[in-house]
Amino acid sequence: MILSRILFKEWFKSLLGAIAVLFLLISTADLINGFLQGKDASRVFLEYLLKMPDLMGKMFPICCLVASLFSLNKLKAHSELIAILAAGYSYQRIYVLIGTCALSMVGLQFLNLGFIEPMANKVKRQEIARSRKSEGKYLTRSSLEGGKFWYKSQNYFASFAYFDRHNKILKNLEIYYFSDNHSSTKILTSDFANYVGDGKWKLNHVFELSNLGGISFPTTSQRESEQVQLAEVPEDFGEFEADLTTLSFFKLAHFVSRLSRTGINVSEYEILLLNKVFLSLICLIFALFPVSTIFNPNRRSSSFGKNVVLTLLVTVGFWILYSGAVAFGNSGRVPPVVATGIIPFVFMIFVLWTFVKNRKLAI
Repeated sequence: MILSRILFKEWFKSLLGAIAVLFLLISTADLINGFLQGKDASRVFLEYLLKMPDLMGKMFPICCLVASLFSLNKLKAHSELIAILAAGYSYQRIYVLIGTCALSMVGLQFLNLGFIEPMANKVKRQEIARSRKSEGKYLTRSSLEGGKFWYKSQNYFASFAYFDRHNKILKNLEIYYFSDNHSSTKILTSDFANYVGDGKWKLNHVFELSNLGGISFPTTSQRESEQVQLAEVPEDFGEFEADLTTLSFFKLAHFVSRLSRTGINVSEYEILLLNKVFLSLICLIFALFPVSTIFNPNRRSSSFGKNVVLTLLVTVGFWILYSGAVAFGNSGRVPPVVATGIIPFVFMIFVLWTFVKNRKLAI
């Protein structure tokens, strides 16, 4: 129990030190950059606060790596690690203890990416990211949890299930027109709409419900296609989809589940969801990555320079590989689970392989 407490204490001391140092470095750089751009102090600090959840999401895995690396090397430097192992404390128990400590960071990372970051993105879109052009064109805009995007333009409401930004196609488009006195006039529904240029969209498989404001019964009609003028262009619909980043983990999961039942390709949305899971688990993997150094407890093997180089190499290597895999997933070349999980899986296999190999040599 005493030996576990020593390891526990050293790991969390190193973790807090790593968080404090990286936090100060990131904060200083971000604030200075904001002031150099000539922004008001209130704007600089607001943008800084809203950026922090995303920065913390990238920082926490590095902190876990640094915590394990430097806590173990500190124990080596004072010959405490040799004493712990000589007292009968097994290699496996050290792995389990550090893994248990890292689970607290997994939970914190999931809370940050799954709930705090979406809240920050929501505020960011409301207070900062809205352009004057968007504010003039739209009165309201939001993504509903039921699987559809809704927005209001000048003389109509509209909803769509999915926007294919590569082919500029809207799926399951519905347009609700209203008059100047805010009474409904007609409804157009279309299976999909293609952008043809100059704000014109070609609706396919159109169903129209008209004469809604008249005294007679509404009339219905169907036609293969129709061209309509909308105030929105493809770039605007890309902005609507950005609202997904404001949904918390469970709301986003519900949205993706509902949308997948329509047969639409939801790979990009699934990657957005799975990122929150695997970037949380990577905290555990990064914490276990340097634990293999316990199999060489000699303090001469401890070097600050080597630790810094190893931290940089592992961090840069992971983010390059992970970003590349996610890019393949977004392009549809690999499934979302493979795109987001393959690199963490490879790193975890390496951790298990080094443990098994060194344990056999130790025995």
